[in-house]
Amino acid sequence: MEQVPATRSELLTHRARLDLARRGRVLLEEKRDQLMDEFRKAADQVLAEAGHLDGIAAQARHSLAMAEVADGPEAVRSAGLAARRDLGLTTRPTVVAGVRIAEIDFEPVGRGRLDRGYTAAGSSAHIDDAAAEFEATVDQLLRLAAYEVRLRRLTQEIATTNRRVNALASVVIPQLEAETRLILSRLEERERQEIYRLKLIKERKGSRLEERAG
Repeated sequence: MEQVPATRSELLTHRARLDLARRGRVLLEEKRDQLMDEFRKAADQVLAEAGHLDGIAAQARHSLAMAEVADGPEAVRSAGLAARRDLGLTTRPTVVAGVRIAEIDFEPVGRGRLDRGYTAAGSSAHIDDAAAEFEATVDQLLRLAAYEVRLRRLTQEIATTNRRVNALASVVIPQLEAETRLILSRLEERERQEIYRLKLIKERKGSRLEERAG
């Protein structure tokens, strides 16, 4: 422990810092509780969306297999190449429990049959079904990714908040408490010494007065 000046002003300063640290710890714990609530909500949503994705993806794979059997792998591959396109994604900032999080926005992936780039003659009902199922899969994948981004950001903030709470609880507050006790102990000792010194002075004065009177 560093040498701490044992003065009244330093005692007041330490008490103020200790009070601030304790209140900061309470606020951080409240923030952590809020973050945990949001984390649980996001985690539940991720699990639900992931389960939904598994079902949609399984259906898409089934539809793809049916299309390859009915129309042949080459026709399916040709339709897939014709249907390729870029997806427009944007992000916007939002605040959750005091934490800035990037929300992902995207346009619906699903398209009409004539909007996929291949001709009606170059496709079939099986290919259309497979295309629709995979568009739904990508749509769900993007939705899941948006929730996972939120979950990851909340996880990082919870870890940071936990470190701050632990630092206050394990290091800062105990050190301030110990230094405050030390300052108070030294001040009390100094006060006792001063009282003893004044008592001695008083006794000596009394003795001198007695000697003069005698």
